[in-house]
Amino acid sequence: MRPAFSKDERDLAEHHARYGKVFSSAQRVLILWLLADSEKTVSEIAIAIGASLPRTSQHLQLMKLSNIIVSYRQQKNIYYRIADNELIQKLPILFDRTK
Repeated sequence: MRPAFSKDERDLAEHHARYGKVFSSAQRVLILWLLADSEKTVSEIAIAIGASLPRTSQHLQLMKLSNIIVSYRQQKNIYYRIADNELIQKLPILFDRTK
């Protein structure tokens, strides 16, 4: 019997599972919503989601390791933004704040 799913389908399933793990935290979903509007500093994100700087940094690091966000340093601040703007089109349910 041959496998029911192709390698591409299995790779896609892995991709979706990785996103599911990242967004299993409500605070990470809130971060995603913030960054969908514009890039933010760690401090801005921490204040907006009501979390400590260390905890916010942990969330951001996980999202960065999953290639969902990217960062850059400008003087003393580190700014974060969504790595791939197509993410909004790929996962519209995550960006729908009406339900």
